[in-house]
Parts: sequence; C-alpha cells; structure tokens
Amino acid sequence: MPEPGSRTRRPRPGARPGASRRIGSLRRSQARIVDEADLDQSIPDQNTSDQNGPDQDAVQPPSGRAPSAGGWARFRRSLSHPGKGQLIAAVIMFVVGLGGVMQIRINAADDTYATARREDLIQLLDGLGAESRRLESEIAELEQTRTSLQSGADTQRVAREEAEKRVSELSILAGTAQAAGPGIQLRIADPNSQVDGAVLLDAVEEMRDAGAEVMEVNDTVRIVGSTWFGASGRDLLVDGIPVSRPITIEVIGDPHSLEEAARFRGGIVSEITGPRIGGQVQIDQENRLVIASLHPAAANQYAQPASPAPTPR
Repeated sequence: MPEPGSRTRRPRPGARPGASRRIGSLRRSQARIVDEADLDQSIPDQNTSDQNGPDQDAVQPPSGRAPSAGGWARFRRSLSHPGKGQLIAAVIMFVVGLGGVMQIRINAADDTYATARREDLIQLLDGLGAESRRLESEIAELEQTRTSLQSGADTQRVAREEAEKRVSELSILAGTAQAAGPGIQLRIADPNSQVDGAVLLDAVEEMRDAGAEVMEVNDTVRIVGSTWFGASGRDLLVDGIPVSRPITIEVIGDPHSLEEAARFRGGIVSEITGPRIGGQVQIDQENRLVIASLHPAAANQYAQPASPAPTPR
C-alpha cells in the first residue's frame, strides 16, 4: 500500500513496448558488431600477407585434410567412371604411342648400314652394280632368244641350241658337271676349332649374295642348293662328309665382288678374325678356277613332273 500523501506515477500506455523494441535492436546491433570483429580477426590482413609472406599461423582447414583432397576425389571418380571424352582421348593416345613404338623399331631395323664406313658402302654399291649389269645382260640374251624363236626362221635349230645351253647351265648349278671360270680362293685358319656349321653357312650365303655361281669345299665337296652343314664333336660335316681344317672354299664368280663381300665390315672375315673365333682368313683372286668335284644326283622321292598348263587362246 502506498503511503498516505505519496504520489504514484502511472505508466503511460504504449511506453513499455517501445523500450523493448529499442533494447532488442541494440542487442542485435551489438551481436552483429561482435560477429564482424571475430570475422576480421580470423581473416589475415592482405597488405601484411603481401609484405611479410604467407602467415604461418593462418587458420588450417578444420577437417585436417589437404586442400587438394577434393581434386584427388574427382580424379579417382574419373578413373573409376570415365566419360566418353576421356575414353576417346585414351584411344587416341594409345594409337599415337603404338605408332611411335613401331616407327622406332623400323628405324632400328633400317640401321644395318648406318655405322658402315664410306669405303664399305662404295664397295657394296660396286658389287650391286656388277650384279645388276650381269642380270641386264642375261635379260638381253633371253629377249634375243625369244625373238629368234618367234621369227620362224630355223626355229628348231634355235630351240635345240637353247635347250642344250639350258641343260649345261642347270647341270652346273645342280653340281652334276664340272665348272671353270674366274673367282676367289678363301682359306680359313681355325686354330681353336671354333668355326662350326653356322659360320660356314654364313660364308656360303654371303658368297651367293655377291653373285657366286659355283662353290667347292676342300676340293672334295660341291656346294649346291641342298647342301647342309653340321658338326660331329669338333669335326665339321658338309653333306655328311667330314671336312678337315684349315678350310678352303673355292668360288667361281666376279672376283672383285666376291672379295669385297667377304671383307665387308661385319662380314665373314670380320666374324672369323674376331675375338670369339680368333681365326685367320686369306683371300686370293684367280683368273681361272677349275671345280671338278660333283654332287651325286639323287632321285626325287616325292616330286614328280607336272603336266604343262593349257595354252591360253
């Protein structure tokens, strides 16, 4: 109860609601100011960062993962679920890489003469030129024979002579007839008995590539298309016949081309005189060689003459 004589102030209508609104507005402003101050403290000053370098006390990501974790996640997703564009790019890269590997292998295979000396290349070209001229001369003779056979003048005589010439040539190639002509003698000294059938086969193949027409080993064995080379212990076998050392190979053909082919860098002379075999090779050019050994002709077991094809009309 109020004391007697005291005056009591009555609140005016509407005074409390207005004060409450102002108080709430002030509190919201205070909270916003506090939030802005906290945000300013969490963000480093740009000018300070530019001058002093990166702030070592900068706020780290709360999760503790590296900033690029999202990038790695996207990379893993792209590997597990590649898109159409990624598949096309992968196919294109595979084709390009495969083409590059094939080109490198082709270049490596074509480098057979890349390390050869200029003199060796000139000698090789001379041998190829001589072989080309020989083939051109043979072509001219064959064309002349064809013309003689087609002219109708004494056709039987020309055909008979051509047949006899062909039989003589085939007899020499088959080793059933003796042969004479210019060529070389290739003497191989093998003190360590390291020359085997493979080395002799390489020598024969090189001579054939150089235009050899007739070959003979140690004046006893005629080399033909069916000749084989082997070994029995340290003994060499040519067509099953033992060959003693030193080995002498007589070759009929162009002497210059044959010798250059044998002495070509990486050829048979280099192989025999190398450290693996340790032998010696002597080559002599001869104006006339006589090869008297013969190859016995064996009857064919399976091959039979075939009937001629019908003449086209």
